[in-house]
Amino acid sequence: MADAGVTGVAVKLGELAAAEATALLRVDTEIRSLRRKLAYLQALVRGADRARRGRANELLLLWLRETREVAFEVEDAVDEFHLRVEAFHLSAKGRRGWWHGAAFNLVQGLATQIVVRHGLSHQIVKINERIDELNQNKETYAIESFPSETWNSSSIETDPEWYEDGYVEDSRESEFATLKDQIIDREKIVCHRAVISILGECGIGKKTLARKLYNDPDIMRNFEVHAWVCLPPHIRFTDYVESMYKQVSSEVPEAPEEVDKASLEPGNGETTSKERKLRQLMQNRRYLVVLDGLVEISDWNSLLDVLPDENNGSRILLTTRLSVKEINHMDPRIAPLELGCLETIHGQQLFCRQVFGAKKPPEIYKCKAYYDKVHNISTGLPLAIIVLAGVLRSKVIPTEWNDVLEQLETNGQPKPVGSIWSLAFDDLPHHLKSCFLYFASMSENIIVYPDRLVRLWIAEGFVVPKKGKTLEEVGFDYLKDLVSRGLVQVMDKDAGGRIKLVAIHNLLHAFLESEARDSGFLEIHHQANVLNPNAVRRLAVHNYVDSFVNIPNEFPKLRSLLCDFAEDQRSSSVYESLRPQTVWGSFAEMCLRACGSSDRAGLKTIHGLHFLQGSRFLRVIDLNGLKIQKLPDEIGRIIHLRYLGIRNSNLEELPSSISKLDNLQTLDVRRTNVTRVVDEFWEIEALRHVLAEKILLPDCRVSLNNLMTLDGAEPSNPWHDQICPLNYMLCLRSLSLSGISDTHTKALSAALRKMEFLVNLNLSGEVLPSTMFTDSSMRRLQVLILHGKLEDLDASKSDRYVMPNLTMLHLHKSELSQPFVDKLAVLPCIAEMELSYCSYSGATLVFPGRGFQSLRKLKLINLCALEELVVEPGAMPMLSVLAMHGCSSLKVLDGLNDLEHLQELALYNMDVLADTIKLDDKKLCDKIKCLTTPTKVDRGVVAGYWVRNLGRPAMTSPAAPELPCGDLERSGSVGRKATDDIEVHYSSGGAWTRLAQV
Repeated sequence: MADAGVTGVAVKLGELAAAEATALLRVDTEIRSLRRKLAYLQALVRGADRARRGRANELLLLWLRETREVAFEVEDAVDEFHLRVEAFHLSAKGRRGWWHGAAFNLVQGLATQIVVRHGLSHQIVKINERIDELNQNKETYAIESFPSETWNSSSIETDPEWYEDGYVEDSRESEFATLKDQIIDREKIVCHRAVISILGECGIGKKTLARKLYNDPDIMRNFEVHAWVCLPPHIRFTDYVESMYKQVSSEVPEAPEEVDKASLEPGNGETTSKERKLRQLMQNRRYLVVLDGLVEISDWNSLLDVLPDENNGSRILLTTRLSVKEINHMDPRIAPLELGCLETIHGQQLFCRQVFGAKKPPEIYKCKAYYDKVHNISTGLPLAIIVLAGVLRSKVIPTEWNDVLEQLETNGQPKPVGSIWSLAFDDLPHHLKSCFLYFASMSENIIVYPDRLVRLWIAEGFVVPKKGKTLEEVGFDYLKDLVSRGLVQVMDKDAGGRIKLVAIHNLLHAFLESEARDSGFLEIHHQANVLNPNAVRRLAVHNYVDSFVNIPNEFPKLRSLLCDFAEDQRSSSVYESLRPQTVWGSFAEMCLRACGSSDRAGLKTIHGLHFLQGSRFLRVIDLNGLKIQKLPDEIGRIIHLRYLGIRNSNLEELPSSISKLDNLQTLDVRRTNVTRVVDEFWEIEALRHVLAEKILLPDCRVSLNNLMTLDGAEPSNPWHDQICPLNYMLCLRSLSLSGISDTHTKALSAALRKMEFLVNLNLSGEVLPSTMFTDSSMRRLQVLILHGKLEDLDASKSDRYVMPNLTMLHLHKSELSQPFVDKLAVLPCIAEMELSYCSYSGATLVFPGRGFQSLRKLKLINLCALEELVVEPGAMPMLSVLAMHGCSSLKVLDGLNDLEHLQELALYNMDVLADTIKLDDKKLCDKIKCLTTPTKVDRGVVAGYWVRNLGRPAMTSPAAPELPCGDLERSGSVGRKATDDIEVHYSSGGAWTRLAQV
């Protein structure tokens, strides 16, 4: 894929040509000449890339390889130029005093410019000569390479819900009905723990069908416990158990003090202990567990042994590519359902839905010959139909549809289905090809948080600025384009309809891995055994077995390093807090350290990142799970660095040299012990996103107009009206701040009045300002999470709240009254609301008529004073889920039967009310999902341990690391709402968490 390489270099040349430094160095003419030559070369390369996938001759492949090498040489020359110029600016920045003043800088600057200009000019001349040689060789050896054809964009209007999946409704209705009957078993014929299997080839739609079943309201209500476990290759059995345990523990009431600490202790019994704990949680409960993607049966018996069989109608739903013969022994009493390719009529329905949305096709599109061709080419494979529809939906019929379909046939016979992936990739606009290829850097079978993905695209330079939009907004437009083409799947959306989780199908991932490797875009390894580290430009290392992998010491051409490792849970901060600190334990640890045997002191546990010394061009470092205790000082010399992500609990501090990274855009140190960074760091004007667990925010005085995300910050000093760091961060879109006291509220309130771009706001402290409800600056706010008492709430004379776009509201310990609820009821867009832990102080809670018109999910937690809940006529007409826990005094529920869309009523630790409903209200009783009765009364349950996950919240920070293989379909809440973290820390203030599957 030389096209993406040449495109990326052309963009860099454009940036260089526009830079002020280029004009000073007088190399503008050479650069513009090189850009023109690359533009012509790029047009030829696009056509050659298509030919490469066919029966291309050896000369064409050689020419493409040399073209790619030339593009890389241009990139090296540009980056070397920037490196030397920025190194000069950095050294000048550190000089102080009259002797090192302007005169000295001018003299040294002129000398530096002469040297750098000469070097860059010399390199450009040599590169131009190589391009001329390439063109000459093409003519001499008659290498055929035709410029790629372009199609005009169609003006077809599609349904705005183009990413909604209608696959099941259109094509698998009978299979869905059959499986649903088997799972629910209303006649109670099958009481044993049944294994219901969905078989079929890759891309046939097994996972989509299983997801539809898993999320079906009738099936939800039929089971107390739900878990979705992905079973990818190359993962430890302990990770399967850990994934299942986290989900089950989030649904089953369990006191924190009863957590089996032995399950977190190191040693041979670790797995056994966690398995035993999981069995204990699932005993005497009817459960549904989805095991998605079984490819080997070696761990099957072990997995089955973890799940108790108590003849209570529990179910295991299995999706696999294995044959009937291979899995028949799992439950011979239940016949597996084997999915086949779609029939023509069902394939046509799916195709039309993908192309036209919910609208009927225009008359010109009703030619049956097109649908017959589509079915013949796709062989009825749903994934192939969706991807082909993504290509055709932007083309004009009939001429361009004919051209596309002809490319997928040879002598009237369809090419292999893989040709559809190639065509869809070639059809992408040039700016999207690198973005799509970037999915190859992520492990197979994972879900991806789009915020992190977009930040990586920006750091790589893939996102082209567009007038009137931030880079992040442009990047999300890119992602939506990939989704609309069927190349990326939307796995979940937030309350406001924003894409929250995405994934890529395994077949497309395999294609991208091959394409990235063949084009030199990326190298992917499970170990760091790189054959030629001197030539690697992007490296992805995936290892879910080890938490330490030796990485070579030098990558002179490396631009990006993305690592995903098995994180050692024993080294996490959670484990440290639970680990018993006995005299013997301390003594044993001291002896191990003295002998060099401590698992935290050996050379094989803590990585030194020595490769940084020889990797000057790095732009992206993203390390997940790699054991690192301290970043080396050499990090400050990598002045190209734009993205630094270290997510592992071993990391304790950041070096002071990090303040030298003037181009740094993103710092991600979540799931670490980093609590402070040098004050000079907050002077980096390029900063866009800072994400941490609890990092101290100093009194910085530099305007950070590019900063959009500040997540996990805590004030380091009292604030005053004019001394508040937030006054210099007025362009924030997302703010998460904890540790707020009465010494901060006045200044915080004043700063919030100036933040007109805020979308997500999460505040936690003893006392919080309440002015955000009446400030017009909060008009863009969509997510509001408050932990703490609201200051002077009743002092406001305003008769309404100004939050027209608020979609999710979580309030904890806010001590609200009915007038506050009445004002909230008028807000037009609230879709999810949580009131917990003394957030409401009255005995009667009334949802006023015609109020909360958009509310779909409501959660009430430990409102101990609440005795009566009243829903007046016309209130909450869209409510589908109501969950209540620990409202021990609640005796009256009035008006719930009038809620037409209410699908689920979940009551926890409220036995008296549950018994009353069972006896007196059959209609309402049918909507109850489960009635969990804890073994103890008033166990002090925290939200993360009991909440059945009812839909995940919009992210309070756009932070987005992927979930590893073995993702949680429903995970417990994260205390600080860092909803994209893997490590789940159960603490008060649980979230709506329903994590979409891989």
